[in-house]
Amino acid sequence: MKYTVRKIYTIGAYEKEEKWLNEMAAKGMMLTDVGFCRYVFEEGTPGEYIYRLELLNHLPSHAESVAYIKFFEETGVEYVSTILRWVYFRKKTEDGPFEIYSDINSRISHYKRVTSIANIASVLLFLLSIVYFWEAWNQYNLYNDWYNRGFRSDAYHLSYIIGGMVYLAMIIMIQCIIIPVRNAMNLLKKEQKIRE
Repeated sequence: MKYTVRKIYTIGAYEKEEKWLNEMAAKGMMLTDVGFCRYVFEEGTPGEYIYRLELLNHLPSHAESVAYIKFFEETGVEYVSTILRWVYFRKKTEDGPFEIYSDINSRISHYKRVTSIANIASVLLFLLSIVYFWEAWNQYNLYNDWYNRGFRSDAYHLSYIIGGMVYLAMIIMIQCIIIPVRNAMNLLKKEQKIRE
């Protein structure tokens, strides 16, 4: 029997998502499909699978990603589903431990991919906020001119100011969400320096 669970995980909490999927697997709920805030499970043998998530360099349809997924499948790992560039893998527990990242460099590289998405989104939102603030300035000057001519409505530019502030708030939220990933990456970098 299939069950659908609606749950939200942010990009900065993918390790919590992975942990939750493994807890569900331990209860006998096997992940079969993923969508936006949607997880589809099937009943199965408790603890049969170990789940791992990875953010690919490219979309799953890209030739490099297809080859990467095939490589994993040849090693006994099953491809479950993808959402955007996130790929969900599973491996039978009886086949032994399942880790995607074999060394510190590969884990750091993955953390960099995750933080780069947050940084790109932040830059785009910052540019949008500049456009909104610029338009607010233009509208203010326009309505100021109208006000001098006898018109009394100069509140239109406030909507652009509010829009710009909303984009700035989204930047702050994205950067706060990604803090755990940055902290984990910094810890790995320190560990790497100690080992060198």
